[in-house]
Amino acid sequence: MKHRICIAFLLLSFSVSSVFAQVVTREKALATNVINAMGGTTAFRNVPYISWQFFEKRTITWDKWNGDVRIDYLDQPLTIIVNLRADKVMVARDGKRMTDTDSLAYYLDKGRTIWMNDSYWLFMPFKLLDKGVILHYMGKGETVDGKETEVLELTFLQVGATPLNKYHIHIDPGTYDVLQWDYYIRTDEEQPTIITPWTDYKWYGKIRLSSGRGSFGKITNIKLPDSLPAFTFRDPVKPLQGF
Repeated sequence: MKHRICIAFLLLSFSVSSVFAQVVTREKALATNVINAMGGTTAFRNVPYISWQFFEKRTITWDKWNGDVRIDYLDQPLTIIVNLRADKVMVARDGKRMTDTDSLAYYLDKGRTIWMNDSYWLFMPFKLLDKGVILHYMGKGETVDGKETEVLELTFLQVGATPLNKYHIHIDPGTYDVLQWDYYIRTDEEQPTIITPWTDYKWYGKIRLSSGRGSFGKITNIKLPDSLPAFTFRDPVKPLQGF
């Protein structure tokens, strides 16, 4: 009798483990298909520089390999240069270098927060399998315009500037394109704060990106230059134009 109980327990444990493994595999497989549809992890990793204009607010120029980010505002004479891996910041306002220690500390934090936000709006599909990201398969769903989707719930394990946020990522089951994201300010909310379509997919070199965000407008001037002027991440006073 004891042997039968042990065998039954082992079979139950194996069954539960198998189901859990299938769920995890489904989530990871779906995320991997999304990344591959965008060109794949290797292609994204091999891009040295990316620049884009975030909804007519600012231009972001990112040295992916060295972690440097330059933020040029479009509505005011302000440029912020930060490094994502070290506490380094340079700021120019009204054409003059900023030197005040407290102000520089403020813009160091602000620059990194802007990069996290603006880059996520463009590169989120490539970050589905990042460390600290928790994925949960929600099953079938549909976009606001009635397209059938598979839905991944995305939450964070103490990473990012807003770790309490939650997203429902709507994925086309045929192309694996992200069609829409539903944004929740907190993980315990049942209704999304923002629902945003992802449209206008296009290849930029060896990676594929979506630039359309519905009523928010478009992410424009996406460029993947092979090189940048030497002053790009050294001089916030000098305008960055025509690269």
